[in-house]
Amino acid sequence: MLDIGALNYLAILLAGGAKFFVGGLLFSKIIFDTLWLQELGISNKSYVSFINKLLARFGLCLLVSFSFSVLLQMLALDLRSSIAVAVIVAIGITSAQLGLSFSHDGRNIKLFLIYAIQSVAEFVIVVLILCLM
Repeated sequence: MLDIGALNYLAILLAGGAKFFVGGLLFSKIIFDTLWLQELGISNKSYVSFINKLLARFGLCLLVSFSFSVLLQMLALDLRSSIAVAVIVAIGITSAQLGLSFSHDGRNIKLFLIYAIQSVAEFVIVVLILCLM
């Protein structure tokens, strides 16, 4: 049974921050920036209303962390099984749904794989933090 009061809100905040950081790192010049922009057909990032975009992204990262916290509390799994759930959700739900949209839009596999890798990496980090705190 779900007990919202028993959720670790500090862990949710830290996991949301970590998800935000990992996403920023993945789409930085260090990893996928150039390939990602190339696949989108964009020559450079637009920084119009940059702060609003950052706040929206951070809020969505918190929503993902909160959702995983609720899911993990309801399932009451060990660490290994919780990580398996994160990978299943990332690949079997998030990436599969994204793949349907990409297929419909005629986008290519490279861009899909970038987003799929992002989902797996971020979801595993979120679950690790939630489980270990």
